[in-house]
Amino acid sequence: MHINGNPERILAELSQGCPCPPDGQVRPAYRRVEVYDETGPWPWPGVITAWWTRADGVDLCRLRLHGSTASRWALFDPQRVALVVQDGT
Repeated sequence: MHINGNPERILAELSQGCPCPPDGQVRPAYRRVEVYDETGPWPWPGVITAWWTRADGVDLCRLRLHGSTASRWALFDPQRVALVVQDGT
């Protein structure tokens, strides 16, 4: 469990004002991420399960954080949401 804050609060911050995209424009994905919360020193583990690029070129992601009850659409902010590099063979 993360010491400071909670995943629902962080998701609410990141998803504020984000629309739900049209189904035909959603690109399914599975990408591990770390989400940085300004109130705590450690990142929250999570996963991006889909992407959508708005007509104005802004990227949104469907984000779920460990310990949250559901995923939400959020603006992809690379300053707060870091894609985890995955090793493979």
